[in-house]
Amino acid sequence: MANRNAAGFGMIPSMRVGNTPSIQGQSKYEIAAGYATAMYQGDPVRINVSATVGGYVVSAIAGTAMVGVLNGVFYTDATSNKPTYSNFSPASNTATDIVAFVNDNPQQMFEIMSADTAFNQNEVGHCADQVLDVGVTPLFISKTKISATTAAAINQLKIIGVSRDPDHSDTTEAGFALRVMICEHILGNNVLGI
Repeated sequence: MANRNAAGFGMIPSMRVGNTPSIQGQSKYEIAAGYATAMYQGDPVRINVSATVGGYVVSAIAGTAMVGVLNGVFYTDATSNKPTYSNFSPASNTATDIVAFVNDNPQQMFEIMSADTAFNQNEVGHCADQVLDVGVTPLFISKTKISATTAAAINQLKIIGVSRDPDHSDTTEAGFALRVMICEHILGNNVLGI
């Protein structure tokens, strides 16, 4: 059966290690006022450890250690002064109280769309970096995907297997999803959040 779609949908929490149910616990982190990059629900995020602007959550680009996956934000809108909950953080948001809700459990498994058109079982157990599928979405959902062709021990996401969702599990067609865990997790591996 062909997969439902081939568009990226970011990282969706599924089960936890040991096949235990996902409680999708979220921790609060701060986003700096004026951060120039929009972050969408399902985007991988990291903690900036820069000496000048460190301590805030920012996008986790390929090759950086992650703290988790953005689920939404809360802030006081700088123009209307209204409390605002949103599933994304707009670029250059001038609010000074932006709180990010991040799925940051190191034992959390996620599903993520593959950027590849075929799957090879020997990719299981390897780590690969996430890649951003460029595009605009009206729902402000991440377009992040994973490419197993970049598999290496030092990459961000460990491939656990193929999605168990029948709408995204046909590995002979584009648009299949993989089950992954964060390989470079700053809370689980004591790695610097670069």
